[in-house]
Amino acid sequence: MHASLEPFAGLAAAGLDRADLTRILRELPFGVAVLDRERRTLFLNSVLERLTGFSSAEVAGVPCRHVLRGSFCLHHCPGLVAAKGDCPGASCAPEGRATESREGTLINRHRRKVPVRLTSVPVLDKGGALLCTLDVIEDLSALKELEGRLTRTAGPGAIVGRCAAMEHLLRILPAVAQSDATVLLTGESGTGKDLLAEALHRASPRARESFVRVNATPMPEALLDVELFGQAGPSGGQADEQGGGAAPRPGKFQLAQNGTLYLSEIADMPLAQQGRLLRLLDEKAVVPAGGERPMRLNVRVVAATGRDPEALVEAGLLRQDLFHRLNAVRLHLPPVRERGEDVQFLLTHFLGIYATKFRKQVLGFSEEALSLLSGYDYPGNVRELRNMVEYAVMVCPGELVLPDHLPPQVRFSAPSPASGLQGGGASPANDMSGAGKKPVARKKA
Repeated sequence: MHASLEPFAGLAAAGLDRADLTRILRELPFGVAVLDRERRTLFLNSVLERLTGFSSAEVAGVPCRHVLRGSFCLHHCPGLVAAKGDCPGASCAPEGRATESREGTLINRHRRKVPVRLTSVPVLDKGGALLCTLDVIEDLSALKELEGRLTRTAGPGAIVGRCAAMEHLLRILPAVAQSDATVLLTGESGTGKDLLAEALHRASPRARESFVRVNATPMPEALLDVELFGQAGPSGGQADEQGGGAAPRPGKFQLAQNGTLYLSEIADMPLAQQGRLLRLLDEKAVVPAGGERPMRLNVRVVAATGRDPEALVEAGLLRQDLFHRLNAVRLHLPPVRERGEDVQFLLTHFLGIYATKFRKQVLGFSEEALSLLSGYDYPGNVRELRNMVEYAVMVCPGELVLPDHLPPQVRFSAPSPASGLQGGGASPANDMSGAGKKPVARKKA
C-alpha cells in the first residue's frame, strides 16, 4: 500500500496509536470509513465491509464516491469537509468542517439500495488542519421496515400527523413496538388510542399472533373474572356429560397467548381484577376461575385511559402499584386543539380518502369552509374531524367543500381561539381580508 494511503498515518504522526485505533474501529457495531484529505478510502471496518460488499484492502485509495455510492453523491454529500470537491456537482463544495449527518440510500456492490444515515466527522490536528474524515454509516433497513409496517394501513385507520408531538410519537414507535414492555396510552376520547395500540401490535414481533381487545364495561365481577382470566373445567378439562360441571372457557388473556392484549379503559376494571392483573404481569401466569394450577402466559399488555392516570390513582379508581407497572412506557396522544398545525393536514388527508371512497371529484375546501373548520374546537378530536370530512364529501356536489356542506355544529359554532392552522395563533385561513374565494385544495393524483 502506498505510504500516503496507509490508514491513520496522519493520526500516528499526531501521537495516536494506529493499531489501537484500527482495532477499536473494526469492533464498532456500526459502519465506519476513514477517508483522506482528497476523500480517497483508507479503511473500512468490518460492519461497513459487510454492508458495502467491499473489503478494506481492495478499495484502498479508491475515491469514496465509488465505494459509498448513493444519494449522497448526487445531493450535497455531507462528507465534503475538505477541499478538492471529489464528489460530482458544484453543490458539493465544502462550506466548513462541521460534523454533518444526513439520511439517504447506499448502493452496495450487489447494486442493492440500503437505507442509511451518514454522519461525517472531520478529524483535525492540533493546528486545525484536516487529517482525515470519519464517515459513520448506520444501517436503517430494520427501522425503515418497521416504519413501513406502522404506516402500511391506508385509509381512515392510519396514524398520521405532522405536528412536533406526533412526529416524536411516530419516531419512537418502532423502537417501542420491538419491546415487550407494558405500554400505557393516554389521551382524550377520539385521539386514536385504539389505532395506536393496533399499530404497536402490527409493528411488533408478535404481529402474526392475535390482537385481543378488552373493553372492561361494567359487569358482575365474577363474570368479568371469567371473561378476562378464563374458567377451568372439571377434572380432566372436559365438561361433565351429566351436566355436573361447566365447560372450560378460555379468557381474553388465553386468547391473546403469544400476541397482544389491549385494555381499552383500564380504570373501568374493578379493583379486584386490577389486583389479579398486577399478579399476572409480575408472574406471567394466571389461574382460571375454578382452577388450581397456574397457566403460563406470554402476552404483551397495552392499556389505555382517556383520563389523567395520576388523578385516577388519587380518586382510588386505579391501583397505584398497577399504574406504576403499566407505566413502563407511556405514550400520549394530544387532542386536536393542541395539534393546530395538523388541522389542515388532517382535513386534506381525510378528504382524499373519502373522495376516493365515494368516487367523487372533491378537490378541496373553500376558504370560508376551511376557516370554520380551523376555528372549531373538535371535542371529539380526530374521530370527530374524520366524520365531519366524510359527511362533507358525501353531500358535496362539486369540486369544493363549501360552508353549507359542513355539519351544523361547525357552521354555527363560535371560533375557538385555541384552534387554527398555526396552533393557537391566527390562522391563514381565518384571514379573510382578501375576501377572495381561492380554494385550499388537495393535489390531484
